[in-house]
Amino acid sequence: MFTQIKKLFTTKNEVMEIDQELNTSILSDNTLEPSATPIENNTDYLFTAPEIAGWLSTQEQEILFGALLLFYNKTQSILDVGCARCDLYGYMKRLNLLTDTGSLYKGIDYNQNLLNIASQKFENINVECVDILNDKSDAKFDWVIASGLFNVNNQSDMSSYTIQCIDQMYNKANVAVAFNLLTDYPEDLAQSDIETLYKHDAAKWLSYLIDTYTKVICRADYMAGDVTFFILK
Repeated sequence: MFTQIKKLFTTKNEVMEIDQELNTSILSDNTLEPSATPIENNTDYLFTAPEIAGWLSTQEQEILFGALLLFYNKTQSILDVGCARCDLYGYMKRLNLLTDTGSLYKGIDYNQNLLNIASQKFENINVECVDILNDKSDAKFDWVIASGLFNVNNQSDMSSYTIQCIDQMYNKANVAVAFNLLTDYPEDLAQSDIETLYKHDAAKWLSYLIDTYTKVICRADYMAGDVTFFILK
């Protein structure tokens, strides 16, 4: 995996240039902002509003996507865990980050309603309604990615759930695993919203991941309150 990264990015400046290009595209005029139109009067709301996928803005969502895809090669297959309505797929397709959109991408989520939206948004999208912990398929992918999957406090033991999911993701990956974690709450967030989120200790996770998987990269340069981990095979 380290050899593959060297082939992709031969210098530090090249990494920064590619990352800057991704972030520039995220902040372009094509970025969708949260709609101020009432849900019942906006037929596109379910398809475009970031709140449906659990984000404050599309800009925030796509900055996270850019961080996760730093080492991704567009000829590689990808499993999007907790894909919701497959916004990652739309982002990658828009930036031409998939050479064969029909076979390289698969999304899984346990929310069938969100997958139905994804199927309406994208023709022939490859999605399956399944929790990663219950996925008995032997299929493997070059990259297994999860964005925001571990930020919602919807499990009795979030740390244990995150560990189990990461282990399953690692078993399904040929090249690497990439996922992000919330490390601090956004400013001015209502207490009711804070109670639905789970904040992680980045230092403890880095120590655990290195001890468990050895080949780990930690990235925290793209957004306050968030960290991305790469586990290399």
